[in-house]
Amino acid sequence: MSKRSLILIAAAISLLFVSVMWQFAEPKIYFWAERVAATIFGKPFNQTSTQDPRGIPMQIYNTGETHYNPLFIAHDAQDANVSRRMGAKPDRFILLSDWLLENIVEMDSIALIQYDFDYPKYKQKAPWSSALTQAVTMNAIAARAGMERNLQMLNLARKMLESLKPGAAGLSYALSDSVVWFMEYPAQTPYYALSGMLTTLLELYYYYDQTRDPLAMELFNHGYNAVLQKLPEFDYHGYSYYDLNGSKAGRGYHQRHIKQLGRLMEIRDHNVLRYYRNRWQHADSYPVLWQMLFNPRPKRIAAFTLSFLALACLLYLLLASTQKSGKIDPEHS
Repeated sequence: MSKRSLILIAAAISLLFVSVMWQFAEPKIYFWAERVAATIFGKPFNQTSTQDPRGIPMQIYNTGETHYNPLFIAHDAQDANVSRRMGAKPDRFILLSDWLLENIVEMDSIALIQYDFDYPKYKQKAPWSSALTQAVTMNAIAARAGMERNLQMLNLARKMLESLKPGAAGLSYALSDSVVWFMEYPAQTPYYALSGMLTTLLELYYYYDQTRDPLAMELFNHGYNAVLQKLPEFDYHGYSYYDLNGSKAGRGYHQRHIKQLGRLMEIRDHNVLRYYRNRWQHADSYPVLWQMLFNPRPKRIAAFTLSFLALACLLYLLLASTQKSGKIDPEHS
């Protein structure tokens, strides 16, 4: 078989294989790529997770620095609480919620969980807080309060809820009296990060479901109105923006937006939510090569191309070696 034919066969098989893998497992590929990069180079391309000796989650960032990120700790605490309620031992839930309790800064009327490191991408200077992290932590603390029947802890969770009111801690932005955007990355003019906003809304509803606190429902209603108002601005040819600062959502975040809209619709349906959930879900089902054409993101295209070329080269060498080993030496025939 000619060299050209071997190249074409290797390229065709590789393109098909990589396309199928990316179609169904792209976010997982990125997840493992981050882990591999952190292991080999000491830092990931973006960020990946690890744990300290006690088992507290930490994040390794692309600067090579490792920090406690309270959002991930609070999420893990909520997961541990679910496991506890299903019969698992409460040890991990207590460990993680203890860390949160130790790191909450309590004031007269509000309480804040703070980041102790800068986040230059969104101009955050330590110490800073996030509406998203407040909301997730608030529910973890409320769950701990419920487990122990501890009114003091419940009051702490209530103070975290208070921090989400416009003007209380700079974590929310009032577009009008009944329209409020909760800021994952606080700023004088919001960045409008969609995933953080949707998760904050869901957490507000879950807090209301646990406590029947009318403030949680009021904030949920105002945030719900903000999502209905701003959601059309997040659409890009059937794909979603991560924020309204021009950042397009990666495949993982795009799929997260779809799931979050679905969960919000289960709480309160609306034709705006349904339209964009269905539109984005439909676009995500297109072949990845089609997606890259209509939603071009340079890093995604580069990662796909490198994966394809690496596999094509490997497959070509394998095919070429089988061709050589199959030849008959005329001198000894």
